[in-house]
Amino acid sequence: MRLFFAVPLDRSVRETVWAAVRRAPVFDAPWRWIEPENYHLTLKFLGEIPQRLVGELGEAGREASAGQPPFVIRFGRAGVFPHPARPRVVFYEIEEGLQPLAALAERLEQACEALGIERERRPFRAHLTLARIRCPLPAEVREALLQMPPLPEATVQTVACFVLLRSRLDPRGAEYEEIDAYPLPG
Repeated sequence: MRLFFAVPLDRSVRETVWAAVRRAPVFDAPWRWIEPENYHLTLKFLGEIPQRLVGELGEAGREASAGQPPFVIRFGRAGVFPHPARPRVVFYEIEEGLQPLAALAERLEQACEALGIERERRPFRAHLTLARIRCPLPAEVREALLQMPPLPEATVQTVACFVLLRSRLDPRGAEYEEIDAYPLPG
């Protein structure tokens, strides 16, 4: 099973983000924009995991959520990874709520590492992925990407839980299935 832990996004946030994407200077781009129902913030990508570990991952999720109060995140400007000259991911960054989001991701890293799941080598960088780019882009498209509209200041969400998702890859895009949810009790 291909699994990951993520923060699901509220419908109002998904709608606001999709409205901004539709205004993007490259909406008819040489890639597929991620559908709004698939928007999420990845906390820990697990990869292919045997079915027998799902119960233990549930316990890892409960352990990571314990004592973490709900918190607010605010979305910021658009950007690209790894570099504007060769973008592979288009995203909106998180400008507020980074510390509790990173702390939650680190608790998940520790709990998963105890199960023998490899720790992520790159530092955690909270972001909402909008598109994945598979091929090199012409200079004018790269420049247009840098003109993505920012989200309104009021694009905020209270993070009151996170989920364990199963990802099924399909030529039309990934399909996600919620396996478990972990409320943040405070």
